[in-house]
Amino acid sequence: MKGKNIFINGVLKTILLVFLAGMFFSSCHSDDPILARENAIKKLYKKGRAKIVLANSFDENQTSMWEGALLAQKKIREKGLCSVDLELIKCDDGGTTISGTQAAYEIASDDEVCAVIGHGYSDISLPCSLIYQYYGILMFNYISTVHVLTERNNPLLFSNMPDDNDFGDAIAHICDINGYKSVLIYYLENTSGTSLSNSFEFECNKRGISVVARDSYDLTTSRQDYDRIVKRWKNNFVFDAVFLAGRMPVIQTVWETMRRNGINCPLVGADPFDDPLFVAQLPESENEKIFAVSNFNTDSMHGGFREFFESFKEEYGIEPDQEALQTYDALMVLASAISKADSAVPSRIADFLRTRYWDEAAGPYTFNSKGAVVGRTLTAKVFRNGRFEEFPLTK
Repeated sequence: MKGKNIFINGVLKTILLVFLAGMFFSSCHSDDPILARENAIKKLYKKGRAKIVLANSFDENQTSMWEGALLAQKKIREKGLCSVDLELIKCDDGGTTISGTQAAYEIASDDEVCAVIGHGYSDISLPCSLIYQYYGILMFNYISTVHVLTERNNPLLFSNMPDDNDFGDAIAHICDINGYKSVLIYYLENTSGTSLSNSFEFECNKRGISVVARDSYDLTTSRQDYDRIVKRWKNNFVFDAVFLAGRMPVIQTVWETMRRNGINCPLVGADPFDDPLFVAQLPESENEKIFAVSNFNTDSMHGGFREFFESFKEEYGIEPDQEALQTYDALMVLASAISKADSAVPSRIADFLRTRYWDEAAGPYTFNSKGAVVGRTLTAKVFRNGRFEEFPLTK
């Protein structure tokens, strides 16, 4: 209940912040911000241009999101895949809810912006989606997994990322296949971590898997606190696996603390486990003991993915990450929708996104009436011999 109450209070505070800020900014803006945007976008379109913003915590997250977008932009230009030139604008959202909403209002102050691909964190995506909706901007969620995002009846919101209900089901399926009868949940106490943990616990209950304890941490948790909590697990509970929701470097810290205190059971979680920095630290003794569910499968044989993967390596000299793929796909789909609609007006783009079948680098999919992706397949992975390999969900 503690995690749930904190989650609800956080959402209420965020909505209040967005409302108050919106009242202020709307008083400084047009009486009809959507109409003003449509007119500005139409004028820019006639000049052969459309503006799309990429919003993320670029200074904090060392991902290849921007590079993925640039690669897509290059392909679109070279092959003439869009009726107008797509102008990309890079916006750092600061990594917090407050700085993220401030960034969203700055984006909204430019009436020529038709779409935003972002944000990196669910805590930022949720309030910003309300701001974009008010100002008539199409939001393309490329990485946030919180399911609430596509449950607000926002006709201008689309997501090509499966949500935490999908991830929770797949992770619980891994536990079921491996015969884990009791698990312990440890999660980052934010919007995404809480929601994913709720979904995982729900799916465990459906499968008869017992959740013996549920603890949380935040960004202020110290190494001493991790040590204390892990020792409490060892002394008070019996469990077959630990579910861990969070991101690096905490994932590595919790793993190290568990092993140092003699807890050698498997770890299960989502795609943050498949981080090169974490994988590089794992010894051979961790084979078959760390499982992850991801939306990113480097072994995919889909033609669009192989082309993207090789083009990215040739362009930048490194392998792409999940954010590069998701952003690349988002821009390719937006370019196609703009061309089919012969317009960059957000409502027109939305009409084509919602009614078409898309097959890009990430594979084939459609969007349902709420803008959520349909048809994307998650990949279960297990650590073996220095890398994560596909783990078939056959049971």
